[in-house]
Amino acid sequence: MSLKSLFAYSFQSFYLAGSFLLLFIFLPSFYNLSVGFALSTIGLIILFSRVFDVFSDFLIGYLTEKRFIKGLPKKNQILLGIFIFVLSIIGLYVIQPNNYYWFIFYYNLALISYSIAIIPYDSIVIDQKKIQHRRFYFAAIKEIFTILGVLAALIIPTALSQILSVNLLNQEVIKITGLIIIFLAILGSLLFFIYFEEDNQFHSKFISLKEIKFYLKQNKKILPFALITFLNLLANNFTANLFIIFVSTYLGLASYAGPLLILYFLITLISTPVWYFFGKIFSSMFLLQIGIIITIVGFFFVIFTNESNWQLYLLVVLITGFGVGIDLIVPQTELAEILDQNTENRLSQIFTALFSMVRKAAIGLAGGIALTGYGYLESKNFVIYQGFSNIMVFYFIVPITIKVIVLILVMRYRINFHVSARE
Repeated sequence: MSLKSLFAYSFQSFYLAGSFLLLFIFLPSFYNLSVGFALSTIGLIILFSRVFDVFSDFLIGYLTEKRFIKGLPKKNQILLGIFIFVLSIIGLYVIQPNNYYWFIFYYNLALISYSIAIIPYDSIVIDQKKIQHRRFYFAAIKEIFTILGVLAALIIPTALSQILSVNLLNQEVIKITGLIIIFLAILGSLLFFIYFEEDNQFHSKFISLKEIKFYLKQNKKILPFALITFLNLLANNFTANLFIIFVSTYLGLASYAGPLLILYFLITLISTPVWYFFGKIFSSMFLLQIGIIITIVGFFFVIFTNESNWQLYLLVVLITGFGVGIDLIVPQTELAEILDQNTENRLSQIFTALFSMVRKAAIGLAGGIALTGYGYLESKNFVIYQGFSNIMVFYFIVPITIKVIVLILVMRYRINFHVSARE
């Protein structure tokens, strides 16, 4: 893949990741605080929408694999998904419906269209041949654009709120942010259409449910790795969904929520080249293990933070931002390694869809439980444990417990499948 083709490919992550971050971090808070939707109701909508999205992903993956077997290009499907995704952005960011039915429609349209684009899109990295760390390189470049997109998605509304002298979640701020994302999507689509050179290194020959079941049975790594990916994302998204609420209400730093998020992802961006350097020496799963340990150590300091001691939270942001950097790269590179065992009929779209289902299930479940659970307890003025804030249960206790479980599973994975520290 040439540099201009790699740029055209990676740029799609820039605006897709940015808008998707706003979709599951900013928009729930926006529709709660600015539009007036009940937080617990938003949590339930997200939960049920994600459940539907998980099952629709398999169908989309199946149809994508069939298209690919017939020789139809991935590029066309990716562009179709992006076009429909833009329509959902118009609804959620620009129109901003004030009733639940339209919100449900646009939110689910965003989820489905994102799947239509992202399944063939992610499979391009997974289908790269294992030559001189090419997969890790492609994944790292792609995730650098992802993090840049996330930073842009955070900086744009933060800057707009300062320029307009309004709150971060002001309706005008969200609308202008949406229009900028739409412009970037149109630009990205044109770049992708003109410059991306589709180079399929692997090609599936046929697809059937029997073949998928047989492959899952034969390849013992897929399900354990899927569980690791699910739980790791579950832990990360508990904190992601409650980040703004935790910083605003518990630490009393509402005006610093945007800058703190920017700092977090800036550290993650800086960490990516570091992880890439070590990725040329060490195995992906070993690096994931190290990253999880770093994240657990850094996140532990949350327990000592409060309004009068909020500066300690900066240490949490710096350490966890670095540790989470490897979480973005490993799922793609390790899945590619796993699928190498069946290069004759790789079914990369199917297994990309499987991990998309895993990812979305984790994001949806975390959002549903965190937002609905916390919102319900607060509305009832019920405290789980006297002297211990409800937000700390959902933001700290639950995710750090899950992270410890993930660490144990990664260590077992490496032992069971003889994954050494070195590449």
